[in-house]
Amino acid sequence: MPGRIALSLAAAALAFLCAVGDARASLRVCNRTKALINVAVGYVSRDDFATEGWWSVTPGACATPIRGDLPGRYVYLYGQDIDGVDVLKGTNSMCVDRRKFKAQGIADCWRRGLIAVNFAEIDTQGEKDWTTFLGK
Repeated sequence: MPGRIALSLAAAALAFLCAVGDARASLRVCNRTKALINVAVGYVSRDDFATEGWWSVTPGACATPIRGDLPGRYVYLYGQDIDGVDVLKGTNSMCVDRRKFKAQGIADCWRRGLIAVNFAEIDTQGEKDWTTFLGK
């Protein structure tokens, strides 16, 4: 009987740890299109904006550009296909680079050797965990 209680407690502890692991906050981007999409993310960092990229999201898969609590109510996304064609854009000009990058600030992109593109604003409604779906 003590062995069964210990086994039950161990199973309960494992189930709790798995549930806590699933509750991690993050920003996920899921691709419902039939094309590979490269995604960049923008967010408020200190008193300015920061951008980071790239995450490749294959059809039917998700990427996690932000792990941990979201930095604010709004995050910004930009996406392009493998030919460099915009597939997710908006009206918020921010900086990207052709290769993997992390940029602080959104002003004077070209002076810093970066490219200005228009990011879409995503309203996460203040949630700490958010998933955005690209496509249908």
